[in-house]
Amino acid sequence: MPSSKSTAKSVVYLNLAWKALHSPQGRAIARKAADGIAGAGNRVTGNRFEAQIEKGRAAVHSHFAEPEPKRRGPFKRR
Repeated sequence: MPSSKSTAKSVVYLNLAWKALHSPQGRAIARKAADGIAGAGNRVTGNRFEAQIEKGRAAVHSHFAEPEPKRRGPFKRR
């Protein structure tokens, strides 16, 4: 079982990662990564699953297109 110190550090790192991902630069990188992954998925599958891949790419874009979402509090380990 993790100690309380390591749990506290994990929470700090999770909060930092969340803030970085939801910054304007982080959202732009996430959208760019989704585009690249969608392109690679279409190439690998020969465009057989183009509709499903586009649906996933659109979901990532819509999630990261909005301003920073409001959190209800810090991450907590269960």
